[in-house]
Amino acid sequence: MTQLLDDVEMDAQLSRTLIAVAAEAADLGEALATAGRTIPGDYDSWFEEWSATAEVARQLADDALAKGRAVTARKAYLRAAEYWRQSFFFIRHDITDERLLRAWREHRAAFRAALPLLEWSSVIAEIPYDGVTMTGYFFKAADDGVPRPTVMAPCGFDSTAEAGYLATGYMALPRGYNFFVFEGPGQGGMLFEHGKTFRPDYEVPFRAAFDWLLGRIGVHPQAVAVLGRSFGGFLGPRATAFEPRVAALIADPGQYDFESRLGGLADRVPGDPERFLDRLTDADPELDAALEEVVSDPRSREWFGSRMAAMGTRTVGDFLRKQLEFTLDGVVNDIRCPTLLTEGEGDFAAQGEILYEKLRCPKRLTTFSAEEGAGGHCEGFGATLFEGYVFDWLDGVMGRPG
Repeated sequence: MTQLLDDVEMDAQLSRTLIAVAAEAADLGEALATAGRTIPGDYDSWFEEWSATAEVARQLADDALAKGRAVTARKAYLRAAEYWRQSFFFIRHDITDERLLRAWREHRAAFRAALPLLEWSSVIAEIPYDGVTMTGYFFKAADDGVPRPTVMAPCGFDSTAEAGYLATGYMALPRGYNFFVFEGPGQGGMLFEHGKTFRPDYEVPFRAAFDWLLGRIGVHPQAVAVLGRSFGGFLGPRATAFEPRVAALIADPGQYDFESRLGGLADRVPGDPERFLDRLTDADPELDAALEEVVSDPRSREWFGSRMAAMGTRTVGDFLRKQLEFTLDGVVNDIRCPTLLTEGEGDFAAQGEILYEKLRCPKRLTTFSAEEGAGGHCEGFGATLFEGYVFDWLDGVMGRPG
């Protein structure tokens, strides 16, 4: 069901930008006018309109900064960062596309231009990993050297470190928590700049980022909470299972594996749906050929193609087989810290009940409803409801930051 645009995918992405209003990273009128100029289903028009609005916001920010108008400049830089992120969302199936690379670089540059204008002191992290560096941002709730609890946020499937601040960082910092977000393989610059794709043993890059974080002044080493949203709702639990130093875990939504999500595809290809998984794991050539037909239209080609690029696969069959490697099976019992699972009613990615039943740590599962305005993926428009519930729970577990 769409709310503002006739195109369901575009409508969902517009919602993400409208939520960014809470982080001072979007203007309702600006965003709605931009989306209104796009052509439903036309991803080129989506890029053109959002990048044009991003250019306007960036120029406004530069002009305001030159005149010493720091507040206007800060908000405009953040809007430019969000609009650039939005512009390249539907052109990610080819990570060599010059439009994508330019938009991503502009997204990062606009966000970094805002950093000196934010209330919080920040450090750009460059963390050595696999011959390159993972980029992240560390924000201090107060720059007084006092060790404080820190919220560490893995990015989602299509997120960037910059977008992580706009999605969660602005919630944590006013409540007295430091905030740290970083890009692992398959995300942001690790994918676009370095060509590093997702790996199922996410605990390896996570450990490098965790070690970097503990080396920062102002981080309480026994008070680091992991908050994973969207695909981070899988990556966070996966990393925590291997990292006993994590003090608390929030997964929104909680996810356990990807095998259980393949049922919809089984009904779209010829053959017995009951044998779909066996045929897939056996790399049945007839099934693989049928799966390629599923992505023959432009919309499916972009949806699957962007995910295939992030996973480092070239065919739908290989993409699905790689997804099967992403699981908490065999490691879920190693999650020992207090854990909160949240999900919006109807969230397509939610596996909270499955994960909750398998956890053996102190745990809680909370579902937000559509009736209260927080249904859908990552609670949809209910960002403030999510924020209040999650951080009040975290205060109770970690002790309210001083």
